[in-house]
Amino acid sequence: MPYISVVTPVYNEAAATLNALVDRLAAALTSLAADYEVILVDDGSRNDAWESICRISRANPKVKGVRLARNFGQHSAIAAGLAHALGGWVRATHSD
Repeated sequence: MPYISVVTPVYNEAAATLNALVDRLAAALTSLAADYEVILVDDGSRNDAWESICRISRANPKVKGVRLARNFGQHSAIAAGLAHALGGWVRATHSD
């Protein structure tokens, strides 16, 4: 069974949005019968996104948080997440 890592940058996202994202990813990845991790990279958010990531990762050990010191942009945030990914298969996501 493959180990899949999903990396996504986060910038000023609301807690409800992050919870919904993790729930949808968990449902999709579980249906693949794959072991997985979700890496949420806080790209210098100015709201409580980091606190939300910490809460989610405490509740779900399959979720990891990475926090950048400031906003570096989504490409740098994805690169930082990839550096922490353990999966044999890695999928990076971003919004346009």
